[in-house]
Amino acid sequence: MEDYDAVIVGGGCAGTAAAFFLKEFRPEMSVLLIDRLDGKNFDLYHRMCGEAVSESAFRELRPLRAEHVVHDINYVEERWPGGVVLGIRHRGYIVDRPRLLRSIQGRFLARGGIMENDALMSARRENGRYELVCSSGRRIAARALIGADGSNSRVRRDIFGSQPPEVVWTEQYLVDKQVPDDKIVFIQGEQYDGGYRWEFPAGKHARIGFPRGTDVVKEDIIEKHRRAIPTGGLDRIAEGRCYLVGDAAAMPNPLTFGGIRVAMLSGRQAAEALLWDDPCRYERWWRTSMFSHPSFMRAYRHFASLDDAGYAESSRVFGNGLLPLSFLKAMFRYPQYRDLYMAYVRSAIVGW
Repeated sequence: MEDYDAVIVGGGCAGTAAAFFLKEFRPEMSVLLIDRLDGKNFDLYHRMCGEAVSESAFRELRPLRAEHVVHDINYVEERWPGGVVLGIRHRGYIVDRPRLLRSIQGRFLARGGIMENDALMSARRENGRYELVCSSGRRIAARALIGADGSNSRVRRDIFGSQPPEVVWTEQYLVDKQVPDDKIVFIQGEQYDGGYRWEFPAGKHARIGFPRGTDVVKEDIIEKHRRAIPTGGLDRIAEGRCYLVGDAAAMPNPLTFGGIRVAMLSGRQAAEALLWDDPCRYERWWRTSMFSHPSFMRAYRHFASLDDAGYAESSRVFGNGLLPLSFLKAMFRYPQYRDLYMAYVRSAIVGW
């Protein structure tokens, strides 16, 4: 049986970040990163994403930085029923997610990390260690385990026995359409069942997505993707020396569906907690961070209950822009929407 100090299951944003920071902070550790996909399949899977990351995200991830930037984003626009258009200046990036991940994985490998293509079939804790069985037939023992294996996480099911409180199925299309290259657009409305339609620049094309079955695209389709987005958080994300990160921990924001930033940051936080041998540190980070604020889930469910008239009413006061005075006026004039307004403000800070 192979033996490692730490095994990370899943080479996406969360798992890749966790692997990098483990070797960055403690080079002598033996760390194995496994992912079920490789080559073109890996790239295709990770293109199911708007690939938008805020500038703030990389300040939390130093020494990692924004690489393979396709577009510099300066503006976020939201379109609401009733004709209200809200716009805020917000610095961020559209990144080439597969290339960014490969770059970080390259730095992990350069520090002596090991990355292999395999799929986890089962995991269990035995005598203080984790025993893993993979589809290749290999058996692996690890002192610590990080589950970064997505919405349908095997680590979560086998070690924690839990499921995400909410899973939103989405579809996204890469289409032949020209859109402004410095702006990301969100379109709200009752048809999206609490979600929204997004239109992001993607090189010479655009990425358009929405909750599955809620809309259509009229442009010529170049690529089509579907993905489950788990959200709402979990009761436990650390158990012994096993940690859940990113989608495996249902961390994507319920209001924005943003997942890259919190995935990479959770990977870093899990790595630090593992090195300190302090799972409470990781739980404490998540419970006290704005990323897990319950207002996001309340707002998602509130939006899901609104019709277009409700959307229009809640946004009407912002007809002249999202100004501080407009925000205060909205809080007093429409107390029934206060949870939406507060969640909206928080999402501008940590939503992507």
